[in-house]
Amino acid sequence: MSLDNVIKEINNSTEEKSNVIIDEGKTEAKKILNQTNEKIQKSREKTQNKTAEIVSSMERTEIASLKLSMKKQSLNSKKEVIDSVFDEAKKELQKLPEQEKEKILKKLVHKAKQEVEGKYFYCNSKDKALVAKISGLKSKGNIECIGGFVLENSDETICSDQTFDLILEKVKEKNISEISLRVFNE
Repeated sequence: MSLDNVIKEINNSTEEKSNVIIDEGKTEAKKILNQTNEKIQKSREKTQNKTAEIVSSMERTEIASLKLSMKKQSLNSKKEVIDSVFDEAKKELQKLPEQEKEKILKKLVHKAKQEVEGKYFYCNSKDKALVAKISGLKSKGNIECIGGFVLENSDETICSDQTFDLILEKVKEKNISEISLRVFNE
């Protein structure tokens, strides 16, 4: 074999090996590119899913917040209506005819005397004479109330609050659910 043939054969063999290496390199590059594209696609899908979850969570939070706000407004409105009902009741109590007020005060005096051995009472200036007549006790001063009185023992340590204001407040607290049902038909 001649030197030219040997060189040709080496060149051919080298070229074949180069082509094989290049082909293997291209195959490896395609494989890496495909893997990278798959990773990118998976990452993109993960990001889209995570974004969708975040948006959904934000929507649920916003909806819950709006519902809470609406419920709060509704409760505040209902409270205002109930308060106005009790304000109206206070006005009606202030307008009670003397005979009716006297009946109520007699019952309250009887109840208070069972709770406290009273010696003095406090009430509004308008009811002072009537409470003194019914209770047989001395007035110790005026208080701001729509009606009723506060009975106090001689050493001023125990008292019985029988004011219409407190009685109405107790009725409101004790029966708020029933009142709400009646007023709002719920």
